[in-house]
Amino acid sequence: MIPSLNSVALHDVVDQQLVRFTGMIQDMQNPEMYLEQYEVQDSITKQTTVKMGKYRDIPACGPDEVFIDDSRSNVHRERQVLCCISIPALNPWVKQLLATGTDRHTEVKPLQHENKRAYSDESASSNKALSSSISPPGTSVKRVCCDKKHVPRNVRCDTELHLPLPESQAKTCLVKVYDSDPALALNDMIEVVGFLSVDPRLCLISEEMEDEGAQFHNLPGSLVPRLHAVSVRKLKHNNPLLELNFCSSADEVLGLARLVRQDLHLVLSQVLLGDHLAANYFICHLISSVFQRSELLALGQLSLNISNVVCGHGYTEKLYTVLRQLVTKSHYQPLTIENLNKCTFTPKKDYDANRLVSGILQLSTQTHLVLDETCLEPGQLDSNGVHNVAALGTLISQQKVDYDFQFYKLEFKADVPVLVLSEGKSLLPNDVAVPLEPDSKCLETWNEIFEAVNHYLQEPVLQRLRKYLTAVRLLEYCLPQDLEQVIQDDFVRLRRETDTKTSASDLHLLLVLSRLVSLSQGEGTLSRESWDLACSMEKQRKQRINGRVHQP
Repeated sequence: MIPSLNSVALHDVVDQQLVRFTGMIQDMQNPEMYLEQYEVQDSITKQTTVKMGKYRDIPACGPDEVFIDDSRSNVHRERQVLCCISIPALNPWVKQLLATGTDRHTEVKPLQHENKRAYSDESASSNKALSSSISPPGTSVKRVCCDKKHVPRNVRCDTELHLPLPESQAKTCLVKVYDSDPALALNDMIEVVGFLSVDPRLCLISEEMEDEGAQFHNLPGSLVPRLHAVSVRKLKHNNPLLELNFCSSADEVLGLARLVRQDLHLVLSQVLLGDHLAANYFICHLISSVFQRSELLALGQLSLNISNVVCGHGYTEKLYTVLRQLVTKSHYQPLTIENLNKCTFTPKKDYDANRLVSGILQLSTQTHLVLDETCLEPGQLDSNGVHNVAALGTLISQQKVDYDFQFYKLEFKADVPVLVLSEGKSLLPNDVAVPLEPDSKCLETWNEIFEAVNHYLQEPVLQRLRKYLTAVRLLEYCLPQDLEQVIQDDFVRLRRETDTKTSASDLHLLLVLSRLVSLSQGEGTLSRESWDLACSMEKQRKQRINGRVHQP
């Protein structure tokens, strides 16, 4: 029942109203000092009063009250300041469901112009009553006034550079956290409930811009709404069809996992032009996630390269259109020479503005990144292009991104499934490369196939697939002891039978693949059936690759 800043216009909420915001932590500013409690004196009656300063930008004083800067009752505390943005790469179906849910459960009374003016007058009088010596020596309590000359320096720049991707409806919010539990990190998805602190000028600007159909994500930092957090919750997922505290062991989705997987396999095998093996790998890729890290390895990821994509112009875009209907977050990035040379892929620290300038690879967990190499043409990469290719390679192989702090690089962990579409062998690394083997009839009618698939992907099929992809990924998994000897024996036999050299990395891939096959069946424990299926998939894939290598 609490209004959401993600979908409610700012002129429809009032200062100090309890609101919520769901977003990603894009930047973490330096902690700031604030007055948890302070003492004021009535200039007429000389009576003193102790007030609470928590959940406010600045202490509030009445028209006849004077702040006592040397009072022993004044208590200073520290709060963390987070720059949060709307979750990047959110797909349209998620936005639509979230907006519909907000409209259905929340009634927000519009704020009338008279109330806005009344608040502005009250705020101005409160600021005027503050003592100019509000901050004792050695503290950094920030002063926020309606006068433009009192713009806070640490958020003085436009907020558009906080966005890693172009977003027409993106919003930015400064979240002030008073409790460090849970521990928060850059790029975490969070849901915050707190008291809104908003400049009254922003309410008027918001209303004017809404009337003109404009966006307000490119506002000066002084007008960015602040949210004083009462509750902060880290999100494991952002699928609106599932509860945030989703318990996979008790969900009915998993009971139908095998049937839903068949539906998903049917869809993917069609859009992959009749290639059932590629569809099986695609399913495993979609539910892959990093569950543990060991040295340079990100255990659990399965980056996928689908090569031999030669259908012609428009195929990769249509394939991505199907993908974005299934997952909550995704981004399609054509790898043209121009994009590689001109785009900013890794975030960079701007010390003059004291903020982190975002880049394309600053993404939250489980944002599916689709890289299209089919549009790559001969050309020359400049230094920025070479740096971007290297950053993509590091993300794919190690699931980390090196942020540029000018004087040094700082490594940030990621969990971004990467799909590379290419005509030949990809220039980027990958965990699994699957050459596409399209059916000849499908090649002739692939436009009609996509039309049929889009017609098939209607409710309730779409809803089942969307729930399934999130639910099976969150399922807990274990490897039973009775299968450990079976796996060891099979691997020994595999090394004996194959002509090519089989290494420990092949065993690692089989373990990752069998885990994903098991999860895709809705099973949290590896079975012999899932292990055999994973071995069979790898055998077919290697035969396909070797067959293409030995073709004249």
